[in-house]
Amino acid sequence: MNCKQIRHGAFGPMIAIGLMLGTATLFQSCEDDLLTGQPSWLGNSIYDELDSDGNYKTVLRLIDDLGFHDKMSRTGSVTIFVADDAAFDQWFQTNKLGVRSYEQLSTAQKRQLLNKSMINNAYLIELMSNVSADPPEAGKAMRRPNSSSVFDSIYVMRHEDMNGDMPAWAWYKQNKKDIILFKDGRIMNNGSVAGLSQPMIHLLPAFMRKQAFTDEDVRILTNGKATSVNDAFVEGRKVVERDITCKNGYIHKVDGVIEGYDNMAEILRQHPNMSLWSHLIDRFSAPYYDKYKTEEYNRLYGRDVDSVFTLRYFADSRKDGLAVTAYPLTSGNPVEEKVPATLTFDPGWNQYMYENTSGYDLHYDAGAMLVPSNEALLKWWNADGKVLKDKYGSWDNIPELVLSKLLRVNMLGTFTDAIPSKFSSIVNDAKVSMGVKVSDVDSCFIGCNGVVYQTNRVFSPMEYSSVSFPALIHQDLMSVIYWAIDELEFTPYLNSMDSYYSLMLPTNTSMLTYVDPCTYGDTRQTLLEFYYDLREKKVKAHRYLCTIGDDGEIVIGQKIVENVPEAQVKNRLKDIVNQMIVVGNIENGYSYYKSKNGTMVKVADAGKPGQMTVSGGWQLEHGLSVRVDSIYDMSTTGNGKSYSISSQVPMPASKSVYQTLLEHEEYSEFLKLLVGSQYLDKDDIILASSVKLGDNKYSCLNPNSNSNISLFGTYNYTVYVPTNESILKLVNDGVLPTWDDYDEQFLLSENAPSQEERDAAKAACTMIKNRILDFVKYHIQDNGVAVNGAPETGENGVAIFKNNYETMVLNAETNRYYPVAVDVSNKGLNITDLTGNVRKVVKNTGLYNNICREYWVSGSGYNKLLYTSADAVVHQIDGPLFYSNSQKTLWKNEISNAKLRRR
Repeated sequence: MNCKQIRHGAFGPMIAIGLMLGTATLFQSCEDDLLTGQPSWLGNSIYDELDSDGNYKTVLRLIDDLGFHDKMSRTGSVTIFVADDAAFDQWFQTNKLGVRSYEQLSTAQKRQLLNKSMINNAYLIELMSNVSADPPEAGKAMRRPNSSSVFDSIYVMRHEDMNGDMPAWAWYKQNKKDIILFKDGRIMNNGSVAGLSQPMIHLLPAFMRKQAFTDEDVRILTNGKATSVNDAFVEGRKVVERDITCKNGYIHKVDGVIEGYDNMAEILRQHPNMSLWSHLIDRFSAPYYDKYKTEEYNRLYGRDVDSVFTLRYFADSRKDGLAVTAYPLTSGNPVEEKVPATLTFDPGWNQYMYENTSGYDLHYDAGAMLVPSNEALLKWWNADGKVLKDKYGSWDNIPELVLSKLLRVNMLGTFTDAIPSKFSSIVNDAKVSMGVKVSDVDSCFIGCNGVVYQTNRVFSPMEYSSVSFPALIHQDLMSVIYWAIDELEFTPYLNSMDSYYSLMLPTNTSMLTYVDPCTYGDTRQTLLEFYYDLREKKVKAHRYLCTIGDDGEIVIGQKIVENVPEAQVKNRLKDIVNQMIVVGNIENGYSYYKSKNGTMVKVADAGKPGQMTVSGGWQLEHGLSVRVDSIYDMSTTGNGKSYSISSQVPMPASKSVYQTLLEHEEYSEFLKLLVGSQYLDKDDIILASSVKLGDNKYSCLNPNSNSNISLFGTYNYTVYVPTNESILKLVNDGVLPTWDDYDEQFLLSENAPSQEERDAAKAACTMIKNRILDFVKYHIQDNGVAVNGAPETGENGVAIFKNNYETMVLNAETNRYYPVAVDVSNKGLNITDLTGNVRKVVKNTGLYNNICREYWVSGSGYNKLLYTSADAVVHQIDGPLFYSNSQKTLWKNEISNAKLRRR
């Protein structure tokens, strides 16, 4: 015999490579040699080697019957995995096809058996794990295309087998139309069959070591057929003799007949014990007309059918860019309609690969699914899933959007990160460990696009226990707010079980009259009418003019924008959702709570459905409150409570701190200090109507008559306003200068006759400016606090009634901001400064707990976008705050002393 087997060991593959590199004229390119290790100097062909062995008559019959004799007898480049006649004899007795002899095999079955065991390239086992690159990437490949074609076997789906309740199938079912259906999951591209076939899965030593497989992983994945990472496992069969080299490729002997792996969707379909999950998955599928497959089918089979179809599953995205998120167009569905929900990936796509930026294709990885047995799923249905059973009655009645959450959390995008030894790293929809254990897995089924772990338990999505769950299952009432939560990626945050949430859920009705905060105070205010578009499965909005009475009555006027741009819709919805979330329990006895974005909301009659009310800053400005219709308690097994609101969205405050101070004479002296002088440098001005960041300019609302506090960032704050009397006393006592004093010195610095006088005046300006600005800044603290407001809590969940908060004055020595000590015990609010003064809030109506909000917006007219905002609470206090006794000296004496020092 002229065929030889390359000896295994540390130097075997290196010798083969060295020989090839040394005789370049007799071999393929160096890169191809490195990748495949194929020699071309050996004698017998694959056909002759199998023939001379005498134990492969069945394989040879397949080769002959399919017309491959010449191909397998001549020079070429083929890798074939072969089972001997004894293995075929056993297979004929036990195969699931019911074929009990060679003579009973159909031509399609013969093609499947031969083509799925061949690769159109020559590979040593050692080098099959390499990925083509320069140089080749060793140990990176786990699968590659085999010689099979999707046209080897044709499936006709009978109309009797279709689910007529599914929109994409209803027309075919009703019209009793059978269809030719390809199950590879990919539309044929311009006549090319590349990318359609079922890839060959090969778990080989180099790959398994690279991906940190353990022997136990191998045992579990192969259901005990292989037990070591040193085993070579190809298409479910163990390689028992490898690297038999022939002039046209390699023969690798395996311990059983290779039938090839189906894709994951087909695995579920073929296993009765996972039929229920398969039924649920199939609800997310549809047949799509495939032009080029129709042409190729007609060419190959001499037919003239008008259409063949490809089965595809609705998925978010695909590496090939061909994801489908809309139902196919048919006579029964002539207008495109987006599907209500998608899966994590298409389990029926043979060559599935997740989207990535590393250039990885099907060779590198695959997917994985956790699939409960029918028994486990039915047990869950009557226990943890009973909330679905009680609401919908049957599995088929569960809306796709709700069902998708269960399916998606059990679909794992990457196989290599989901092998048994890495189960602890599998995370759920809250981005925390799912707690998958080896004992949860009964069986493994490897497919051409991933592995199916059949489990004895159901892994529920955290969303089924989340405060957002009521919105998910009440799409008829809350589709707008749920779409915003899901589309704007609040779902993982709200799925966290590490926090307690109070979530306000405005119904679709309440979202029809949302006053656009970007038009607050405009002469032509507008409201947004949000609605859920059933065909496009997204939230849209109309814009109307409106007038608002002092009592908050909204009168809707003319519609001025039919379709509000999507960017604006999402911009406003994001702000709304942030205000609807409160971290903590709003039923714990306080009146004011801080939402996720720092906006205060007021709660009354907490915990009493039909009586409980919630007020945003806008409602408080107009003496209104919004009633809570229903309370959904998710706290027993979940993370808080939800509160549905149908009359109006709790809207944020419309007034800035400046506008709030301006409206109250009692705040007037502090406002004067805040306003500053016309002669101040730009960097010293606290109030601003516009800001520029890079090339972008942002304005406050109503910039001609309004200003924002420039010290604020995207956060929440408290402004303490001393009484007019206490400020005037400081002025009269000579402790606190005024901006009139500053102006006087500034004019002297410009016009005094001598340089000495001008310099003295400049120094006086600096001293006066710093004294006033530091006074004002020390009355503004980070963190909004309210009288009868919920206190912050520590890591242990215990309320913190006494806290130090930083103000806006920087201590130059420590580079930290001077703090104030705040005590909210007994639902009050006392402030202690660094000189020991204890100040109390003046609880006169309208002078404390004034909720403010300041907006920075881009754009103009009705095209504004909310760039950022800051929230503040304004209180009057009974006296001024000081961070140092140095602030209490007579300012004129400080100027005089400075003059003396200069002399």
